[in-house]
Amino acid sequence: MSASVTLEPEETLTAPPATTAGAPAEAQAARGLSRRNVALAILLAAATAGGSVWYAQTRGRESTDDAQIDADVVSVPARTAGTVTHVAFVENQTVHAGDVLATLDDGPLQAQLEQAQAAYASAVASADAADADERAAETNAVGSKAAADATLRATRAGASSVGNQIAEADAALASALATRDQARQDRDRDARLFESGAVTRVAVDQRETALALAEANVKAAQAHVVTLKSGVAQAAGQVAEAQARATQSSDVDVVIAQAKARAAAAHAQVGTAKAAMDLAALNLSYTRVVAPHDGVVSKKSVQEGQTVALGQPIVQLVTPGVWVTANFKETQLEKMRLGQPVTFTVDAYPSVKLHGTVESFSGGTGSRFTLLPPDNASGNFTKVVQRLPVRIHVDAPPAAVDLRPGLSVDATVDTRG
Repeated sequence: MSASVTLEPEETLTAPPATTAGAPAEAQAARGLSRRNVALAILLAAATAGGSVWYAQTRGRESTDDAQIDADVVSVPARTAGTVTHVAFVENQTVHAGDVLATLDDGPLQAQLEQAQAAYASAVASADAADADERAAETNAVGSKAAADATLRATRAGASSVGNQIAEADAALASALATRDQARQDRDRDARLFESGAVTRVAVDQRETALALAEANVKAAQAHVVTLKSGVAQAAGQVAEAQARATQSSDVDVVIAQAKARAAAAHAQVGTAKAAMDLAALNLSYTRVVAPHDGVVSKKSVQEGQTVALGQPIVQLVTPGVWVTANFKETQLEKMRLGQPVTFTVDAYPSVKLHGTVESFSGGTGSRFTLLPPDNASGNFTKVVQRLPVRIHVDAPPAAVDLRPGLSVDATVDTRG
């Protein structure tokens, strides 16, 4: 009886602890699962929120890290050949436009300039002489024409006078012949009268003398006619000669034009000599190699005593104006437009955010400007995403930021505008 009484309490005392130990384990497992679900939910919500923020921030923006700072790099050449006598700059020096970078030996070019100056002076003197000859030729041509015309008129008048003299001499000859015939008749009559004793011998002798004189006058008149007629041919020759001279001198305009042409040729020689002198002076000025722009000179390639050739570079000049060249994939270009804002960072200044705008697009992809552009018609084609260089204008950077060509850039274009 007592044994049963003692056993029941033991069962009642041991059974309840077994029941109370199972219930908390299940509750703890449920609480752990709930915590994990909450953490997962929180992580999912955070990821969703982060993705939404990332999408909101990156939507409408195109980025590339294939970009760099660019600037005009000018190769400064020697514009004439010669020996370098002085180098006036050091590597990476800041220079201004017009600063002398180097000087060359100017002795030979100075001699060439002096020779060109002498040739120019000679050409000027020749041109002055040609001008004087032109004036003299014009004066002589006009005077010669006037003289020739006067001579022609005089010879024509002389020829006409000879004709008149011949007519007069013919008349005088006819008169002399008539006088001679009359004297012969008088002599014959007196001779007959002398035979009849009607006249004296003296009268007959006088008739003989008169006849002899008349015959002499006839001969003189005939000789004068012959002389005048022979002068006709001479006068005709003089007229022809005067006519030829007048014709020759009548080309006054031609003579003047020839003189003017010679003067113009002389002045052209002056121009040629002047150009040669200016070229010699220009070549002499090239012995001073100057900076064409403001900027920084780098990559020095010349030393004193070195002989340089025409066009040989002596230094590279980096100009101060810079921009960003960003190579975007062709799949990023759809919404890009000129004037869109750009933000970028430079690897040299990673904590500084800089700004700019899209300024221009290249005329072709980068591959089209390589030494050997790809030929996609070869039948061995593999499609590769191409990149197009985009030029980005840089807004004024902070004074502490020194942008040098070649620095790497991460650029982002906001295409939402």
